[in-house]
Amino acid sequence: MSTNDVQAAGSMPAAPAAPSSRAVATDLAMARYLEKRKVGKVITDRITTLKTVADDGMPLLAPGDTLTVYIAGRPFASVNQPKVGYQFKVTDSPAFQAWVEANAPTEVERSITVEVKESEAAQVMAALDELLGPGRAQITVQVRPAFVTLLAEASAKHGVTADPRTGEFVNIPGVALVPTNPSPTVKFMDDADHVIEDAYRAGLLTSRRLASILALPAAEDGEQ
Repeated sequence: MSTNDVQAAGSMPAAPAAPSSRAVATDLAMARYLEKRKVGKVITDRITTLKTVADDGMPLLAPGDTLTVYIAGRPFASVNQPKVGYQFKVTDSPAFQAWVEANAPTEVERSITVEVKESEAAQVMAALDELLGPGRAQITVQVRPAFVTLLAEASAKHGVTADPRTGEFVNIPGVALVPTNPSPTVKFMDDADHVIEDAYRAGLLTSRRLASILALPAAEDGEQ
């Protein structure tokens, strides 16, 4: 057996290459920053971004879903996105009122406001037209608030505008349904601290990974 064969048979696996000084310094700096400052504003801003909505007003997480989050194969937390609620808003009062006039005329109420002198008050009911000149009486027309409430409840339930009397989905001019976008909730597992600690010790939470989580600029070549 040659000398080379003896060395090959008895040699130990090569140790992994030591991390570069830059990588060690980068990880040390980020670890100290996390330890001392808790990356307060950076984390707050990142959480705000993750809880925001897409262009269509819907949350980035699927409404009603509960997801289990794993780190290094171990359960770390559960994240729940509540179902989206809707706020019924009148955006164009004349258009909305015209729709109600045409489809539910009894849900439109009219009230008359009359300006009278003290001496005229007793005679108004008997001779309104003859007693008062033009412009003294004003008519206020509005959709009954109770009907607006019924519309809001029916529409919020289905996520589309709906007629509360029939349950039919209808296009109602002058109104909009605005998603209320409830915030997702995060519930950590009982051993979440140990999961993070073990993952960090195992080298799974490198500076590059933390930068990705916090949406920080990517590390330069040679950084980890």
